[in-house]
Amino acid sequence: MQKKYFFFDIDGTLSLGQTMVMPESAVRCLEQLRANGHFTALATGRLQASAAGFAAQHGFTDFVADGGYSLTVGGKLVEMKGLPVAECIALIDRLEAAGIPWAVTPVNERICVTSDKRYLDFAPPAYFPTRYDPTFDYRTLDVLYKVNIACTAEQERDIDCGTLPTVRYNRDVLLVEPTEKQNGIRRMIERLGIPNEDVVIFGDGTNDVCMFGQGWFSIAMGNARDALKRMADYVTDPVDQDGLWNACAHFGWI
Repeated sequence: MQKKYFFFDIDGTLSLGQTMVMPESAVRCLEQLRANGHFTALATGRLQASAAGFAAQHGFTDFVADGGYSLTVGGKLVEMKGLPVAECIALIDRLEAAGIPWAVTPVNERICVTSDKRYLDFAPPAYFPTRYDPTFDYRTLDVLYKVNIACTAEQERDIDCGTLPTVRYNRDVLLVEPTEKQNGIRRMIERLGIPNEDVVIFGDGTNDVCMFGQGWFSIAMGNARDALKRMADYVTDPVDQDGLWNACAHFGWI
């Protein structure tokens, strides 16, 4: 059997929504892929520390995280960079002037910090814990990994994010986070000497679009965005209907 190198998104692809909980069939699929000699890795927009917890739980030692801005290889963090700090600070200045609640992730930990108490009413309960600190001064930061903006999709149109990349996972919060998973994957396969023709990508969301159409075999989940399905080489069933297992069985990888 020809060895394949799989890169999986987490939320909505391996796990049910943002719960970080995998269907039993997906767990079995990963076990069988590894038993058959295939390489399995993650490609996620989640912070490295968040992805590391999921990776350890499910047997991954290699993963692209931070939307392509970090690489963990063989269980060791080998690359990580943050967002452009000056642009983020300028954005928060504009949010402050407009009275729009915000929070930031300034460390590689599953936490958000804000000096705007109003943000606590919007913080996604299934995402990072949020700490309110009225003395927190975002202008003193020298690294930033994420900026969370409390706004609806309609309100978003009036917010100037400059050139900063944004992703929306729920109706209440817009995230400023990297959307360059494809670049992280390229750096990893170059490090490991992986041939492009043996790479397989699984995804479901708008931040997975960048991984499709890169010369790798791409598979969209049945619950994926329509735009991603149109770009995919193959569309499988939804994550909660054994989509991972069915796709891998279809191609004889398990």
